Amino acid sequence: MMKFISLEDLISRLESSLVEMNTKCSEKLQNCMIEALTKEKSDAAREMLSEILENYVIAQEECLPLCQDTGMVMAEVSMGIEVALTGGTFQEALDEAIRRAYQKSYFRKSVLTDPLIGKNTGDNTPGIVFIQQTHGDELQVNLLVKGGGCDNISALKMMTPGIAPDEIKKFILQELDKNASRACPPLIVGVGIGGNAAYALYLASRALGRPLGTPNHCKEYRQWEEQWKNEINQLGIGPQGVGGKVTCLEVRIESYPTHIASLPVGMVCSCHVFRHKKLSW
Repeated sequence: MMKFISLEDLISRLESSLVEMNTKCSEKLQNCMIEALTKEKSDAAREMLSEILENYVIAQEECLPLCQDTGMVMAEVSMGIEVALTGGTFQEALDEAIRRAYQKSYFRKSVLTDPLIGKNTGDNTPGIVFIQQTHGDELQVNLLVKGGGCDNISALKMMTPGIAPDEIKKFILQELDKNASRACPPLIVGVGIGGNAAYALYLASRALGRPLGTPNHCKEYRQWEEQWKNEINQLGIGPQGVGGKVTCLEVRIESYPTHIASLPVGMVCSCHVFRHKKLSW
């Protein structure tokens, strides 16, 4: 039996979620920052984490943006074959939700009509949508809001098939050693391995869509996630780049089958304002 979901229902829930994501930090993220505070010894790192935590509280109490860069919106959608949207497309629903949320809440509008010759769209649309069709009658949406700073350190490398995982780790460490301080750490690091070049970056973004504290289901990947996180933290970059023990809160790895002659690896990061929400219909 088909499940019908109206465009207005989608818009309403997406709109309220976007406002919440931009103004309210999750309890899990706050706890991660509190734990990071207990690990830091330097005055500068502890002060920076304390200010981050204070910012979380002020933003929630006064319904103000967690960050002045209210980002670009991405939605990863899993749509069952028994789901039908009535009144329009998912892209139309997301864009209208963005338009309402960003205009009503006076969030910064940061999207250009064209990257080289465009002007500001004036309402932060369009959003970026990835849709995957699945069996069943469920609609699941992973919403992610990311600012320019953390997105600008994204990286892609076509590596040699058959190399050891340590070589992938070295690539990630090199990129973060050069650039992590520009992305407002502590970071959440998404790594995509496999597919093709374009899909590896998508996998890295999809990895960021996991809730905090959700490791990879595969034993080997879980071990690499923990190991790579620990080695990133040994770089000493610290909160907001002032130096310290906590540069990375989590590493998430997603993999996909790939061509025998290729090994694409993508890296995408989120800053300390991890704006993510999962919705289901």
